[in-house]
Amino acid sequence: MSKWEEDLEWSEAAKPIQDLVYRYVFGDTLQDIARFSKDDRHVLDREYHIDVELTLKNGIKLLGQEKALRKQFAEFNTFTIEFYQNRYTKEKGEFFNLGAQFYLHGYLDGDTPDEIKVSRKFIKCYFIKIFDFLEYLKKKPINILEKNSRRSSGNASFYYIQYDSIPKEFIYWRTP
Repeated sequence: MSKWEEDLEWSEAAKPIQDLVYRYVFGDTLQDIARFSKDDRHVLDREYHIDVELTLKNGIKLLGQEKALRKQFAEFNTFTIEFYQNRYTKEKGEFFNLGAQFYLHGYLDGDTPDEIKVSRKFIKCYFIKIFDFLEYLKKKPINILEKNSRRSSGNASFYYIQYDSIPKEFIYWRTP
């Protein structure tokens, strides 16, 4: 199984758990959850990194980004967002192009996709008001933001911040 296929399997296992969070947070005001297929690369996903559209019963639509990370990384206790798609060429990643209103970010409880399907929960999960958070970061110079990024195993780098360091006014909901 390729890395891409493995990541897709994890992502698929996470969706029902993310749906549970949305249903909990929005309760009976939530009408529908729609995701944009990676296969057809919807313009909202391709250009603005939007993964999910929530429709409320009154017709309001909310657009979001989702990231469900593996349990083994929970010890870092950080919110991460792709900073550079290629850190060598400084090709900008989702941090610079994110059009979402919220970001659902968390660490899954389980060591395999099958275990995740059984546990049906996050160890930690944060529902972040991403526009407000990015607005807060706009005053930081690029070199400071770069210093708060970590390289990945590939070419990308990720901006990171400890969950506890995110100002509380930017957190809409979190796991207890």
